[in-house]
Amino acid sequence: MAFSVAVLAGAAGPATAAAAETAWRLAPIPQNKATSNLWDVAAVDARNAWAVGFEGYHPDQQYTTGDPMMLRWNGFRWSRTSLPVVQGRVSFQRVSASSAKDVWVTGAPRSQDGNVTLVWRYNGRTWTEVPYPPGAAPSTLSIRDLSVVDGHAWLVGHRGNAPVFHEWTGTSWQEHQPPAECVAGGGFVNFCTINAVKAFAPDDVWAAGNGMWNGYAGPLLFHWNGTAWRAVDIGLNQQLVTLQSLDGTSSRDIWAVGDGGGMGSANVVVRGDGITWQTVSGLNTPATPGVAVGANGTPWVIGRFPMASFSSHGLAGWTTVPAPAPPGSSGTNYNAITAVPGTNRLIAVGAADVPGTSPLLLQAVIAEYSTR
Repeated sequence: MAFSVAVLAGAAGPATAAAAETAWRLAPIPQNKATSNLWDVAAVDARNAWAVGFEGYHPDQQYTTGDPMMLRWNGFRWSRTSLPVVQGRVSFQRVSASSAKDVWVTGAPRSQDGNVTLVWRYNGRTWTEVPYPPGAAPSTLSIRDLSVVDGHAWLVGHRGNAPVFHEWTGTSWQEHQPPAECVAGGGFVNFCTINAVKAFAPDDVWAAGNGMWNGYAGPLLFHWNGTAWRAVDIGLNQQLVTLQSLDGTSSRDIWAVGDGGGMGSANVVVRGDGITWQTVSGLNTPATPGVAVGANGTPWVIGRFPMASFSSHGLAGWTTVPAPAPPGSSGTNYNAITAVPGTNRLIAVGAADVPGTSPLLLQAVIAEYSTR
C-alpha cells in the first residue's frame, strides 16, 4: 500500500472551557464488590451498551477470588444483566457488538498454568459459548482485542513473538497468516505485536501494534482485504512506540494511538484515510490505552499519566481535561473508551482506588460524555 506522511502540529490546549470541563461525569452504576474493574465497553446505539470486567477479587487470594461482571445500558441507566454460564473464577476481558442481537465477550479464568481464552455470543435473548479451540488449553496464546461486524468476529493477539489473527466466519474459526514481514527468516529476528482490531466490514479490517525486521522497527497498522493481511508502514521507522488502540468512523477516517508500552514516555497519534497517514503532534500523555471517534469525527484519547485524563482534538489542537474520579480516591485508571453510534455520547470504563484499603483495592467506574 502506498503511503505518505505529514505532521499535524497542535499544542495541547488548556482545559479552560467550562463546557469541556463539565462534559465528562461519573455515571451511577450498581453496587459491586471490590476489587472490581471494568476492562472494556461496547455500544451499538443510544439504548444498548455493555461494560465488562470482574469483581470480588482480592490480591492476597489471587486464584481463588474474582467473579465476572457485566453491566448493560438501556438508554436510562446502567444495571446488571444476564451472564454467560462460566466455570470457576473468570474475568471478562473484551466486548464487541454489531447489534443488540449480536454481542461477543471474551474471558479468561484465573490460572497460573498459562493463558486460556473463552468466547461467548449473545443473540438478544441468551448467551452461548462459542468453542474456541486455539484458546481452550493453557498456552502462550494471548488475545488482546476483539471486533465484530456482520456476523464475523475477529480475535487478535500473539503467540510468543508471532501475531495471531483469528476470524469467526459464521460457522468456524479460521487462523489467517500474518504478513510476510512478521515471519522470522534470513537470520533476522522478525516479529510483530498486535494490540487492537477494528472491523468495518468482513473484507475491511484494521489492526494496530508494532513490528521489527531488517531495516524497520516501529509502530504499524495492519489491513485485511478479505484475502490477506498486510503490514502498513505509517512512516515512523525507528520510533520505539507501539500502537495500543484504533477507531474511526470508517476506513477512510482512522485514528490510532500508542505509547512506549512501558519502555519509555513517548506517545504517538496517527490519522489516516487508509492510504495516507499523518502524525498528529501535541498530545502530552505517556500512556494512551484507548481512543474513540465520535459521530462528528472528533477523537477522544484516554491518558493515564501523570493523572487520568481525556483529550480531544479539534482545529485548535488538543484539549485535555481531567477524568472524573470518585471523591476521596487517590487514583483512577480508565482502560477503554467507546463512542455511541448516532449520538454525541462517549463511554469510558476503568477503576478507582478505594481509600484506606491495604492492600489497595479498586472499585469499578464508568465515565460518560455528552454535550446535552
